[in-house]
Amino acid sequence: MKHGISFAKIFPWLVFGITAAIAAGETPPVATVAKPEPFPVTVDPAKDEFCLIVVPDTQRYAAYFPEIFHSQFQWIRDASRSLNVKYVIHLGDVVEEGTDEEWRVADNAFAMIDGVVPYLVVPGNHDLDKAAFKAHIRASTRFNAVFPPLRFAGRPWYGGHKGVTNDNSFGYFKAGGRQFAVLGLEYGPTDETLEWARSLVSNFDNLEVILVTHCYMNDDDTRVGDGDRYNPHGSTFECNDGEEIWEKLVRKNGAFTMVLSGHIKGDGTGLLVSMTDDNTPVVQILSNYQFLPHGGEGWLRIMKFLPREKKLEVYTYSPWLDRFREEPDQRFSVDIPGMFQ
Repeated sequence: MKHGISFAKIFPWLVFGITAAIAAGETPPVATVAKPEPFPVTVDPAKDEFCLIVVPDTQRYAAYFPEIFHSQFQWIRDASRSLNVKYVIHLGDVVEEGTDEEWRVADNAFAMIDGVVPYLVVPGNHDLDKAAFKAHIRASTRFNAVFPPLRFAGRPWYGGHKGVTNDNSFGYFKAGGRQFAVLGLEYGPTDETLEWARSLVSNFDNLEVILVTHCYMNDDDTRVGDGDRYNPHGSTFECNDGEEIWEKLVRKNGAFTMVLSGHIKGDGTGLLVSMTDDNTPVVQILSNYQFLPHGGEGWLRIMKFLPREKKLEVYTYSPWLDRFREEPDQRFSVDIPGMFQ
């Protein structure tokens, strides 16, 4: 060799071993690489199966563990095709303290899926301007600097927004022979916002509506109501809690078939199926892991829909750990007859 370092000088024992094996008529050992295990969740598009990915509160990843935040969205990007992902839904509390650096972390994570898969983000209480929030004023300047309506303009799946901000927005997707709308509402939506949502949904033509808002379900399988901890009424600005959202909006409209939320701690999970006034079952699910080590260990929800069986399978998976959780409140199935009639 005229340049570089001789392989034999570095690993003489390896060269000697291979040479000796060949001289003895033996086949030298060949390094093998184990094949990766197939991903446990599979989707068969021929059976109309598809997935939604639900990302619970990422606030502490943005502040302290950006590598976990990015691992989630890199995995979503990589898995979106094989899992037939129709939508990614973030449940709010994107950031913790709302610093510029935290918002940059979030922006970089979501940039991984821009143009790859549709997504919706709702503002949580931590995403509101901190000084204004302490003064009991609702403001979302930095949230809308990162997720303005302009970021979604021109996307065929983006439906629009309320007013000039993206605090309340909606989008569409088609799957399983049905048309869906994903409707995102601000943290503790006002009466005006609920009326906007009611009017919007009343104009949807035969759409299944998935409602997303940061605070709605408790970890005891009930809706957040009067006297409950973490109720948005503690913020004192005009708002509605989970029970009020149900009574004023969801219960009165059979277009709603699912409500997804985060925010509440405890064990961070909740499940409730309630009937609207016209006997449409609404599946209501809480997902939140921010209280676990490393701000949540990267856990997110894979929601696999099986239209022919009229069933929803929910998996809890961490791309950062590459692990699933198998407890009954982490891995379960729900009948969804109202969604695929």
